[in-house]
Amino acid sequence: MPAPPLLPAATFPPLMWFHLAQKDRATVCVHEHFVKQSLRNRVALVNTQGPIDVSLPVHRRGAATRSVKDIVFTDAVSPGMLLKVLRTNCGRAPFFDHYFPDIEVWAEDHLHPGSSWLEAALASTAWGCEMMGLSHPSVSTQFEQGDAWDDWRVKARWKGITSERYPQVFEDRLGFVGGRSILDVLFHLGPEATTLPSRHGNHDPA
Repeated sequence: MPAPPLLPAATFPPLMWFHLAQKDRATVCVHEHFVKQSLRNRVALVNTQGPIDVSLPVHRRGAATRSVKDIVFTDAVSPGMLLKVLRTNCGRAPFFDHYFPDIEVWAEDHLHPGSSWLEAALASTAWGCEMMGLSHPSVSTQFEQGDAWDDWRVKARWKGITSERYPQVFEDRLGFVGGRSILDVLFHLGPEATTLPSRHGNHDPA
């Protein structure tokens, strides 16, 4: 029997996260140490120059802990820091107006200094699953060693993540940019996002 995926909590992660989340016994780890400069608090998008990552600034609630449950947003965070980037770079996507009001609500609920990053991340993936008619995976009840799992908490595993091509706003000047946030996929494809395969390197995740 294949090992079940152990996923990091993440803010609007790539489509691959959602495909892995549908596998048997897939679990989101909420007991790990926070990994900096990763998809956990970075939203992968595209602007006129190419791929960008919108980093949502976080810090530890206390100096003695690195647990994801104790990670909060810094004073530099605000709802507008993500919403402005989305309006500027995704506003011409076909389904932007359909989904953007939900993202505004999410940002207003979560992107405030001192708010829980983990709650924001889980709310973002729950929303993504709901929009695609998928089940959200369960969350861990304790820290898990990676030996019994297909461990996707490792940051390096997300390098080379992509998907099958879909039309993007800036594709005429940039070509297709894969591995973007589920927001980019939904803004461009709408309900058809559920039919789009994702890939890790040259291998399908199935």
